[in-house]
Amino acid sequence: MHGPVVTRSELETLLAFPAAHAQAGYHMPPAGVRYLFEAGLPDPVTFPIDDLVRLSGKVLREEFAEALQYGGAGDDGIGAGYIGLRDVLAARTHAADGRAVDRHGVMLTCGAAQALALLFEAFVDPGDAVAIEAPTWNTVLAMCARHGAETIALPIDDDGPSLDVLEHHLERLAGEGRRLKFVYTIATFNTPTGVCLSLERRRRLIALARQWRFVIIEDNVYGPLRYDGEHIPTMFGLDDTGFVVKVDSFSKVVAPGLRLGWVTSDPDIIRAMSSVRGDLGVGQWIARTMTRYLEEGLLEPHVAEMNALYRAKRNVAEKALHEHCDPWVHWRTPEGGFFLWVGIDDAIDPARVMQQALAEGVLCRPGERFFGDSDHGRQYLRLAFPAMPFGGLEEGIAILGKAIHDSHK
Repeated sequence: MHGPVVTRSELETLLAFPAAHAQAGYHMPPAGVRYLFEAGLPDPVTFPIDDLVRLSGKVLREEFAEALQYGGAGDDGIGAGYIGLRDVLAARTHAADGRAVDRHGVMLTCGAAQALALLFEAFVDPGDAVAIEAPTWNTVLAMCARHGAETIALPIDDDGPSLDVLEHHLERLAGEGRRLKFVYTIATFNTPTGVCLSLERRRRLIALARQWRFVIIEDNVYGPLRYDGEHIPTMFGLDDTGFVVKVDSFSKVVAPGLRLGWVTSDPDIIRAMSSVRGDLGVGQWIARTMTRYLEEGLLEPHVAEMNALYRAKRNVAEKALHEHCDPWVHWRTPEGGFFLWVGIDDAIDPARVMQQALAEGVLCRPGERFFGDSDHGRQYLRLAFPAMPFGGLEEGIAILGKAIHDSHK
């Protein structure tokens, strides 16, 4: 006997994308979009196809028995990832950050998003307090909501999030008999603003972590993508407390489809993350391919080429904004990262701008997506420039500029 018939509309409702995912921005762009400034995607022309084909082929020929299995059930494969890559990443961390790390302080993940999901699953309970930058990556906002965390917003200025506001909340929580669980920071090239946490504030934040006993999650996904300015040491490199957890990924600097990131931290934190992990680890094939990629010294020259390309694209985008959107917009010139955080004059209706621009095939991400509520960020949009061709940058921003000029309140 057959069960009840499910109609197509009912099926579409059942399979609809969860609201939290939609909030995080994981959706397909509407039909007709020709100028996609919405998503933080690298330019496909930068993908190192020849090297990946060559190295993945070598892995299949020389290591197929291990590369096409799940990986070991203990230290190598499922819990924390392929030991060979973890050893290489630990050595690179020591060289770059000046901090001794071994494989036990490194876990491979399916990108930075899984790393953050595991950290929240391992450590955050309903009602726990988590401090975030405001604005910040909207996926983290969704994670805070999903875990029932009290979210403390730290407003950003030119030197990063306000630590005075953080100290106020630390004292408040202490008075309530509570403790802050995490501070989440994209310390180098915040999404969406492109601002870097200053060296002085990095040191002060670490001192606060030592005093108040909270963990700092340093999202360093955009860290290597510096086009201008001077390098700032990572929080992890400055840390002497064991309270900093650094999250990295190959998604922005090699290719998102690798789905390969990593966490570097105190081994006790890695063990806690492993204890809540429900998958079977990252793919051995990809992990072993990227091990060879790093061992051949291919990443640094590749990233240098990317930075040169993206610097040029940023400059073209800024020139087009001046030409087509002045005097109604303002922004900080980012020294790296993927985004221009564009403020729109209060005389302009941003909803009208987005609607008119979308009708002409231009899609940007609205600023309110990066705050915990819709009352903030309404007069901003995030413009992602790396994936657009040079001509598309100029054409798309010209359309956006016309929408701005046509959208006076």
